Amino acid sequence: MLLDKEGFIIDIDGVVGKSKTPIVEGVEAVKRLKKIGKKIIFVSNNSTRSRRILLDRLKSFGLEVTEEEILIATYATARFIAGEKPGAKVFTTGEKGLIEELELAGLRLVDYDEAEYLVVGSNRGINFDLLTRALRACLRGIRYVATNPDRIFPSEDGPIPGTGMIIGALYWMTGREPDVIVGKPSKVIMEEALKVLGLKPGEVAVVGDQIDVDVAAGKSIGADTVLVLTGVTTRDNLQQMIEKHGIEPDYILESLNSIFEG
Repeated sequence: MLLDKEGFIIDIDGVVGKSKTPIVEGVEAVKRLKKIGKKIIFVSNNSTRSRRILLDRLKSFGLEVTEEEILIATYATARFIAGEKPGAKVFTTGEKGLIEELELAGLRLVDYDEAEYLVVGSNRGINFDLLTRALRACLRGIRYVATNPDRIFPSEDGPIPGTGMIIGALYWMTGREPDVIVGKPSKVIMEEALKVLGLKPGEVAVVGDQIDVDVAAGKSIGADTVLVLTGVTTRDNLQQMIEKHGIEPDYILESLNSIFEG
């Protein structure tokens, strides 16, 4: 039974919200889980926000959460690089949220020709100049870290391009893939989530709306997986998604609140 689990690793976009709009059933479920004493950590592949920004957003949904309950790809990426090389010089394609976390981790932001790391994150204002500099950084052969591999991202009015747009463009131009991907389904961010919770894989359930991202992430650490149909995956495309990715979730729920039914 899912409610026997001690902790829940929960995606944000597509589970409890779509951008600034709350998913009411998901928000209600988190409140109920916290009320019965379950440990919660939100793990998001969002590469445009910082923990501070996401904390404000979750609070605007009516959730009582702390920064320690948020593990976001921007923060995890900054921690990963700082762990490898404290004070490293980085060039990033990312937006303000990623830049904020990189700087908070003590990393130095520089242009592509000085950088020791290329950090690729989504950017809704990507232009020819920024992509050109990312290309040149990639061709220099420096350490290449991507915040996440998301191809698409759920927004209020439908899917939008994710970080995969930039990863794909760089691969098409250079034949090079990231040396490290931090976000889901990578073990990097998931093992960090387990450390924060202080739990083992068998003691948690991983909840998300994308089979190839969230469900695959849960399976990578041997945890039970829960697919909700309130985001990228819907009742209409469910079977297509399962066949496309060849992965079966352990549980499929209409929304996270369905965890309390039956």
